Amino acid sequence: MTQINACSAHCIVCNAPMESHIPSIYDDRYGCPGVFSIARCRVCGQMATVPRLEESDLPALYSRYYPRREVDYIALEREAKKAVAPLGRLRRWLAGTDNQGHYRARPGQTVLDIGSGSCLSLLELREMNVTSWGVEADPNVKDIALHFGLNVHIGSIHDNPFPGKSFDLIVMNQVIEHVPDPLSLLEVVRKRLNPYGRVVLSFPNTASAQAHRSGVRWINWHVPYHQHHFNRASFSRLAARAGYEVVNARSITPNLWTLLQLRANRETPVQGQVSSTWSSQVSAPGRRSIWSRWFLRAARFLALGIAMGSMAVTNRIRDLAGKGDSLLVELRAASMGRR
Repeated sequence: MTQINACSAHCIVCNAPMESHIPSIYDDRYGCPGVFSIARCRVCGQMATVPRLEESDLPALYSRYYPRREVDYIALEREAKKAVAPLGRLRRWLAGTDNQGHYRARPGQTVLDIGSGSCLSLLELREMNVTSWGVEADPNVKDIALHFGLNVHIGSIHDNPFPGKSFDLIVMNQVIEHVPDPLSLLEVVRKRLNPYGRVVLSFPNTASAQAHRSGVRWINWHVPYHQHHFNRASFSRLAARAGYEVVNARSITPNLWTLLQLRANRETPVQGQVSSTWSSQVSAPGRRSIWSRWFLRAARFLALGIAMGSMAVTNRIRDLAGKGDSLLVELRAASMGRR
C-alpha cells in the first residue's frame, strides 16, 4: 500500500497543523480505488480524510459508486409510510433511527433537505404533511424524484437552487461529513433560513465508544466519501465560526450500524474489493426437510430478536453518555439567540 502524508493538512476548525491518525485506509464498502489516510488536529481533535476532494469531484464519485442506480419504488414508498404509523416514534427511538433531522419538522413548515439521497426523507415529510424541497449531488436521484413528483435540485446548495425561497427547517442527514468545505456550506445555509429557522444535522461521532474500540475498522471512516470527521466540541466550534449557536446536541446510535460494525470487525478487507459486510450473501437451504428449515428460521429469528433487544439497551445507554455513534445537532443563527 502507498501511504499518504497527512501532516501537510490544516484543520478546518482552528487551522492548526494536523498529524497522521490512520496512515492507510481504503474503501471496502463500494470498492472505490485508492489509498487514503486520516489526519487529526493536534489542538481540537477534528479529523479529515487526506487527500481531500473538490466539490466538482462529487457527482462522478457518487454516480459511479453509490448504489442508487436501481431503486425499488414500491419498497421505498412502503418504508415512507412507516414514518406516521402508530408507535412509529417509539420504534425509531428503540432502533436508533431517530438520528434524522427531518423528524423534527412540523405540519405547515417549509423544509429543505440537503443531501436527500434516495428521497426517502422527502417521502416521509410528504406523509407528515410537510412541504419539502431537496438537494442531491448524485445524478441517479433525478429518476427517483421524477417518479414521485418531488422537487429535487440535482447539484449543490452553492448553485442557489430554488432562488428567493427560504425555509423554516434545513436538514442535513449524514451529509456534512461528505462536503469538501463544511464552513462554506454552513454559511450558505444560514442565509436560506427564515427568521427563527433551525438547521438540524446528523453526522458520525468520532468520540463514540465504537470508534474508539474499532479503530481503523470503524465503519464511519467511510473513505473517500466522508471527508471530515467531527466530534461534538469540534463541530460546535465550526458552527460558531459560521454564525450559529448550538441549541441542542445528543448522540444516537442506529442498531443497524452496530450490527454492521460487528460484522466489519470480523472482516479482513482487501484493497479494491467490496467486503462481505456490505455485499448481500444468501446461503442456499440445501437438502434439509421443510420442518428443519422452518425450525432453523425460527431459531435464528429468536436469537436475532434477543440480540437486537440487548443491542438496543446498550446503545441507548451509550447515547445517554454521549458516546453514541452519531450526533444529532440543532443550530440557530447566533443573532436569533440574542433577541
